[in-house]
Amino acid sequence: MEWLPDNPFVPIVLACVLTAVAFSLVAFLIKSDFVASAAPPAIFLIGYYTTYQKVPPFPPVGSTNKIFYIALLATFGGFVLDRIAVGPLPRAAASLLVSLLAAAWIAFALDSPDAELIVTGAGLILVGALVLWRVGMIAATAEPEGGGAVALALLAALAALFAPVALFGGSSTSMGLCLGFAVGLAISSLSLRLAPRSLGTMAVLGAGGGLLAVIDTVVLITGGADLIALALVALSPLLGPFGARLLPRTVRGSSALVWVATGIAALSPLPVIVTLLFLRHESPV
Repeated sequence: MEWLPDNPFVPIVLACVLTAVAFSLVAFLIKSDFVASAAPPAIFLIGYYTTYQKVPPFPPVGSTNKIFYIALLATFGGFVLDRIAVGPLPRAAASLLVSLLAAAWIAFALDSPDAELIVTGAGLILVGALVLWRVGMIAATAEPEGGGAVALALLAALAALFAPVALFGGSSTSMGLCLGFAVGLAISSLSLRLAPRSLGTMAVLGAGGGLLAVIDTVVLITGGADLIALALVALSPLLGPFGARLLPRTVRGSSALVWVATGIAALSPLPVIVTLLFLRHESPV
């Protein structure tokens, strides 16, 4: 275990863990839905700061600097939506807007994108919007099928699945950020499972928007992401609820079992993704 102090991922994971624990304790002590909803975006932003050791200047120059402000703007947009209590349609439109903002702003630096890159970008926008919408719908669904704990478990699985894709795609920093983010979200998900409370749109848009910005950067700017592996990552929000439906009817009423089954099913593509990456690419380690 001598390598742990020198591992660059350890500070990122530790920062995300401490942030998740701190927000969870405050949300529990003061019984605040707002603090619980602010936790996921805060975990991402703290993870970003620990990864890059800075708050980027505004206006940001460079795709990695834009990631921070995409997460920040998405969080603010979700906060506004939570305050005005809009219906499902505006929330779906907000998911599309956040996904569009992430991909378009990240890709703005490209001089002359070819047709393949344009099609890839359009796919990222569409799939990203569907993921945010799906996770948001699950967060708004009553237990045991949904709720904040299940929604955060899906986002945590999504970040964990993308981590090896980022590494093989040439971005070890994105991998570290995704790993820390996944662990932090898992802790927040557990806290919501132990002390359930409402999870606002701010949580899904802020955390999910930041993650989409990381994915868009690796795919569009770094350019080394395996698109087949990425497609398997995108299946995660669909596989999670499907796994819960595989439970025997006699235990589907247990929100704890549904939460566990959802998380395991959402993470199930990981062995396939890792195997595929090793078969199709040279080892980055």
